[in-house]
Amino acid sequence: MEISNDSHHHKLTLKHANCPYYCGGCGQLGFGLTYVCREGCNFFLHKECGKPEKLIIKYPFSEKCVMKFQDGGSGVDSACDACGKKIQRLHYRCTCTFVKRNVHPCCLVRYEKTLDAIRGLTLHLRKVAASKCLHCRTIDLRSKVRGWAYVSPCGTYSYHVACVMEMINTNWKNGFFTGKNDPFLIIKQQFPEDMDQMHKLTVVHKEMQTKKQAKAILSVLYHVFTGNPFGLVGAAKSYFGN
Repeated sequence: MEISNDSHHHKLTLKHANCPYYCGGCGQLGFGLTYVCREGCNFFLHKECGKPEKLIIKYPFSEKCVMKFQDGGSGVDSACDACGKKIQRLHYRCTCTFVKRNVHPCCLVRYEKTLDAIRGLTLHLRKVAASKCLHCRTIDLRSKVRGWAYVSPCGTYSYHVACVMEMINTNWKNGFFTGKNDPFLIIKQQFPEDMDQMHKLTVVHKEMQTKKQAKAILSVLYHVFTGNPFGLVGAAKSYFGN
């Protein structure tokens, strides 16, 4: 299948990309079936950007919100609701009057709805992270941008979709996969290590909290029994070794 697109001066052919790429329409990472320049230029266009199947799509987390495909317009330079990255050109913008959402076409259409982390545990795509992301260790991507996330049913484990793409990008740059591999397998490979690290950090945090609480209790007791509100600081430090 061939198409013409304002993004490029040659015709584009739909084929499997030999490696991950950056889309010439939205600027985001892409892989798999894509539109490439028929003349051999280093130009790639997401299938969703080159010939979107639907120009109007419902926002996945609200039946009342409808999103319309746009080339440029007022959504440019705003943050993508899904990944938090800047909208450069092609995007979907909601038609709501009370809130304005902008999403890259690949974020709205291409992201898997579920990811298998380990056997018996499936992560589901959600509007926000339910817990700190296992990759970046934060709940929100940045100030005022929460970002979509893959979340376990129990809410304990989360991955921002932006972080998943970052992991895929890192694997690509390190030569661990080509465009023909399933890039989302990175979650299966990385999840056990991230989960183990999270549990270790949780244990350390609890130990620190217990130590802090013990110091506070000793301080109160010391003051009660001695009437000296300052002496316990040194005593507690010597007892706990700082």
